[in-house]
Amino acid sequence: MRRGLAVALGLLTLALTAPAIAQDSEADRAFVTAFVAAVNAGTVGARAALVHPQSRACTTGGAGEWWTESVTRQAKEPIPARYKWTIKPLPTGEPPPFGDKFDYPILPTHALQLDMQPEPYHFRRMLVQLARAGDHWAEVVPCAKPEIQAAIRAALAAKAKRAQRVEALVAAMPPALRDTVLAQIKAGRQVEAAQSYARASGEDLTTATEVVDRLAEGAR
Repeated sequence: MRRGLAVALGLLTLALTAPAIAQDSEADRAFVTAFVAAVNAGTVGARAALVHPQSRACTTGGAGEWWTESVTRQAKEPIPARYKWTIKPLPTGEPPPFGDKFDYPILPTHALQLDMQPEPYHFRRMLVQLARAGDHWAEVVPCAKPEIQAAIRAALAAKAKRAQRVEALVAAMPPALRDTVLAQIKAGRQVEAAQSYARASGEDLTTATEVVDRLAEGAR
């Protein structure tokens, strides 16, 4: 269930990369500029201001926990100054994404795609569902159904518990190992850093990668 949930949430918000072609509509550009500014503001309130009026109830309470978590996570990686974007129409006559897990107060008609390369060999893509609200675009946020809300709460609790363990591992890292891992991080060799930590600590590579990522955040 958790794997399916993670896939569902990921496809609603993030995907892997590919190039996109920018458009020339002034209204489209205005929305994209406002959306990027809202992501980089780092607050849920800034993003909520761009949500479609018919979707706003889906950004609060249990129905909106998934969206709040996604927005908070996205804000940790600001959108760089250079990015490519496109607004594409969604296929007509097809059900909305994951309609069995989410209720849509209004159906999305388009999707905003942002392609970014903040660092060499580091690509990101953000996908956002849109619909018109009068004469401008607005983000469409679906409401999580009750059974999905329960699964999300369980997943967030497990994530918080894992984050606590990662913090404890970072704090307990021996100074010599910390120096080695930090040097590899600063040299841009984070995969090697995770491997070094895994070998020295006995932790699995997934945990080692999370520890290295947390250490890298503190080193910025």
